[in-house]
Amino acid sequence: MKQPLFALLVKRKLGFGANRAAKRRILFNLLLITLVVSALVFAQMFVVSMSKGIADKYALLGNGHLQVHTTEPVDFFPYSNVIDVQKVGQSYALIYSPSANKMVRLKGVGDSYFSELRSEQLTMGEPYVQSESNLPQILLSTTLASTLDVQIGDRVALMLVSQSSIRPQLCIVQNLYDSGYQELDANLVFSDYELMARLFQGKEETYYELLVEGDALEQTKRELKADGYAVTSWDEENYAVATNLNTSRQAVLGVMVAVAILCGYFISELSRELVEDDKYKIAMLTLLGATKRIIRRSYFSTVMVVTLVSVLLGTLLGMAFALNLSPLLSSIAARSIPSLAYYLLDFSIVIPWLDILIITLVLVGVSVISVLFSLRRVAMIEPISCAHFD
Repeated sequence: MKQPLFALLVKRKLGFGANRAAKRRILFNLLLITLVVSALVFAQMFVVSMSKGIADKYALLGNGHLQVHTTEPVDFFPYSNVIDVQKVGQSYALIYSPSANKMVRLKGVGDSYFSELRSEQLTMGEPYVQSESNLPQILLSTTLASTLDVQIGDRVALMLVSQSSIRPQLCIVQNLYDSGYQELDANLVFSDYELMARLFQGKEETYYELLVEGDALEQTKRELKADGYAVTSWDEENYAVATNLNTSRQAVLGVMVAVAILCGYFISELSRELVEDDKYKIAMLTLLGATKRIIRRSYFSTVMVVTLVSVLLGTLLGMAFALNLSPLLSSIAARSIPSLAYYLLDFSIVIPWLDILIITLVLVGVSVISVLFSLRRVAMIEPISCAHFD
């Protein structure tokens, strides 16, 4: 008797065989919770993906995943997780054009530096074809070129400052690159490694940039340190950027969890409404022999079915929106909206399974607690409530 009664109560409260008003209420709550969960999942995926995209830009173009600070010839490929090694020189210089000047980070790289992995992070223009001039060529970003008001093939001057001298060097803009992130592009200039060595005469900072498998950075770093190398990672070289990215991700996750808690409380309101609307029916069921435990279980199961279905649908919907976001981002990036200039719009969507799990578990957990608390009012409904006196 108990199980058939329990199943019947749950089905009726879910709208099977119920009137239109009951069905609309269930569908409304199902839709509302689904939309809230999908928004939470979408927002978290967007923020995490953008943060990872920015981190990839700094790691691949700025400093490499790992930097080994030595000038001695070393073979790093015996380390199993190393996929690319480049010897790099860097220093700082002032760059001048006829209309502006700026302090930049000058980075000397070899011909093989822009491998397929790095090239995927860039959009390049048509390179300048040098005819008669023997001036050295450099690679500027479109952001920096706009600041200096120069184009491919124009001449700029590098002012190299050391403790003992100031040396100007005239250069030609060979090409323009765009990484999609102006914060990085605004002061990064690439030149030939040999030019860098010749201009600074050994006073530049020289190190090896290593690219490693994504999940093996810390392991490779430990192995290199164990072998006596001075090693830093990209986040240590860009501490402020890495800290901001991590803080932003944790802050957004905290906000999403807070919204999930509020959503969980809202779900308890659904159970309260169901009980308030069914006081007469609950009293009648009690008179017919149904225990308060079975009644509470039926209402609890009804609300949790709605909740779990909504969470599942919302999670899938949020993921679907996020995974199909690239065309929209590309369209927005192509419009060059000034207010979005310092946001990265060119990144791959990743699924932060742990963050999504935390959000959904918090929502479901708060829902369970709040629904159980709200269903205590079932015990307060007396059988006499079904009696009507005229």
